[in-house]
Amino acid sequence: MKYEQIVTEKRIKITSLSVLLVCMSIAWYLDSSFWYNISILIVSISFILYGVDDYIVQKNTRKGIIVILLSVVFTLYNLARMFFL
Repeated sequence: MKYEQIVTEKRIKITSLSVLLVCMSIAWYLDSSFWYNISILIVSISFILYGVDDYIVQKNTRKGIIVILLSVVFTLYNLARMFFL
């Protein structure tokens, strides 16, 4: 199977929102900043997957590259904030 058939925008949205709901529920129940940080990373990974989807599947190279670069910067910022600040 090709990437276009396996990974679609709808699957990215459903998977990321489902995992985000579980992590945020655990974070709210335990009142744990660790799980909130994991939720932020899930959002970051979701943004990267949307960029990859734009770049590969929809053949929108300029938008895909911009979304991927901004998402990687967002992810690196959040990782630095979690571990160093």
